[in-house]
Amino acid sequence: MNDGNPLTRVLAPPARILALAGGWWLLLLSFVTCVEIIGRKVFGFSLQGIDEVGGYTTAVVSSLAFAWALVTKSHTRVDFLLAHMPEWLRAVLNALAYALLAGFGVFASIRGWAVLEETIEFDAHAITPLGTPLWIPQSLWLAGIVVFAAVAVLLALHAAWLLLTDRPRVNQLYGPMTLDEEVAIEASAIAKRQEGTP
Repeated sequence: MNDGNPLTRVLAPPARILALAGGWWLLLLSFVTCVEIIGRKVFGFSLQGIDEVGGYTTAVVSSLAFAWALVTKSHTRVDFLLAHMPEWLRAVLNALAYALLAGFGVFASIRGWAVLEETIEFDAHAITPLGTPLWIPQSLWLAGIVVFAAVAVLLALHAAWLLLTDRPRVNQLYGPMTLDEEVAIEASAIAKRQEGTP
């Protein structure tokens, strides 16, 4: 992805690593879940706690992917009216969208820290066969949210600065992807997949 944004060039590689780590984690969980299902149905044994680990995985992997979705503009935006607005208003709304997302990320980080702090204070454990100390999955979950919040704040500050200095660039870098951009990305992905195909 090369949209000309200097921040996304720097932030995209670490965000991609987090998203890939989450993807590998999901693949591993899928494999272990298959072993659990076959073991229970065919061989009469069960790996205790796979459903619990699956719940933690959903929370952690989601938070790890938030930053990647942000730098690749993959978050859903309702933009059917945006294209019909004047350029200056679009720039203001695009910068505001990132500011609100950054505010949400910071708020989620603060509340997530409060949850983790309470868990540590009471030494909370899951009431399950695994008895997982809840600070472990909550720490990983919070780490993903904090990374997302940091990325969102940096992008929001950049968008606000551009709003004051170079308004058309706000729409280019922080506006939702156009249909042509989405088609170009998909066509590029197909071309890369077919490079090795005779």
